[in-house]
Amino acid sequence: MRETMSITAIFQIFILFILLFTAIMCLTINNSNAFGVKDSIINVIEANEGLYLDGGNLSQEIVDVIAETSYRTSGKCPEVYDYSGALSENQYQGFDRNGNALTSDSSNAAVCIRRVNVTDEFDEYLLNHTGLGGKVATEDFIEGYYYQIVVFFQLDIPVIKQVFDFQTKGETRIIYGSVA
Repeated sequence: MRETMSITAIFQIFILFILLFTAIMCLTINNSNAFGVKDSIINVIEANEGLYLDGGNLSQEIVDVIAETSYRTSGKCPEVYDYSGALSENQYQGFDRNGNALTSDSSNAAVCIRRVNVTDEFDEYLLNHTGLGGKVATEDFIEGYYYQIVVFFQLDIPVIKQVFDFQTKGETRIIYGSVA
């Protein structure tokens, strides 16, 4: 009887390790896919000098990137707060897998993109942290933008389905004189 109990306990521990290994592999694969999509979108935006919209929706080049990588995860775009702690006016814009723009409260965004004006952000930082007033950066520097991209990945275990949602963020280089 004692050998039977120990074999059952060892078998349960073995099954637990198999499930744990499967969960780690699923997370790693989904994470890798999300990073690949994010990096490809960043490359497209940088190559097009910040032009990522086509009539209010994502450009076909970014939609093709999403389709080619079989990226299927979605989530809700994060909210952005300014230096004073208030909700910023410059929020992420969410897009579905077909490139259609979504409302700000939608939880079906496949990718979220935010355009950040570097010179305005620098002025806001100087105003809030150093006490310098006025428009220091916007008067003296060339206007530049960078783009923040958020994509989602999840711990998706077979049979159990979706367990946790995660997001990964990336930024483009600064693009000067962007008109997008």
